[in-house]
Amino acid sequence: MRDFFSLEGPFNRYGGMVADMIILSLLWLFFSIIGLGLTVGASTSAMFYVTTRRIANREGYVTSDFWEAFKANIKRATIMWIMLVLILGLLWFNLNNLEFVGGMSIVILPAQVIIFIQVALISIYAFPMCARFDMSVRQIIKSCFYMANRHLLTSITCALLLLAAFLTFDLMPPLAIFLAPGAYAMLSSYMIMKIFKKYRPEMDKDPVLEIQEIEAQKAEERRRQSFGYKAENAEEPEEPMDDIVAIVKQRESEPQVVREKKPAPEPVKKADFWDDVVEEYKLAEGDNEDEN
Repeated sequence: MRDFFSLEGPFNRYGGMVADMIILSLLWLFFSIIGLGLTVGASTSAMFYVTTRRIANREGYVTSDFWEAFKANIKRATIMWIMLVLILGLLWFNLNNLEFVGGMSIVILPAQVIIFIQVALISIYAFPMCARFDMSVRQIIKSCFYMANRHLLTSITCALLLLAAFLTFDLMPPLAIFLAPGAYAMLSSYMIMKIFKKYRPEMDKDPVLEIQEIEAQKAEERRRQSFGYKAENAEEPEEPMDDIVAIVKQRESEPQVVREKKPAPEPVKKADFWDDVVEEYKLAEGDNEDEN
């Protein structure tokens, strides 16, 4: 029982996590409202910045980390938020007004549903990636599209968590205000960070521990060398030393052939697609003149 309530015990650890969720939910709601809805993307990116760092046990303060991330990502996150809202809104409008296209709805409906699902899955990864990586909006969208389809099970799980967070706003508004945004960010961050670390294994490594590991490796290497141990990565010579000496002497006795120095080739200009098209057109035009 004493360990349960200790500083390193589960009560303090999980209680601190719930407190962080409540603070993050209130910060997300406040900064989203003061921006009249336009800063929802920046607030979401800041929230994911805090949760992903908490999962990695990185030190920091919730409020100050949230504010710093909000300022750093407000431009990119706002652009992505507006783009996603416009695209999803347009797709939702089209899906609810298919009767105006008549028989074409058989073709348009599946296409609209597929695009809507893809954009929704991209939005799951967009703001966590904006929070943790210094990339352009175009690079983030391309990377999110790849990850959303490459890790489909994680994408579907995060989508279900997001749907559950939205349902709490209808069923239990007080709980949604104080806990839903932070809880969704914290739970989904566990899965999203596993995906990020598959592409960036060094992500969120403690720099102090990393330096200590490097110093320990160097000390071990110096110790092994001082005792005459061979390095682990040292390669055995392919030929005995006597054979190598004989080969060197044989090469020295051979007459030296003076080779003319070839002029350096001129740099080739990289032609784009339209240069190739124009060149093919000129060749075809010349062939037609020869035939005439």
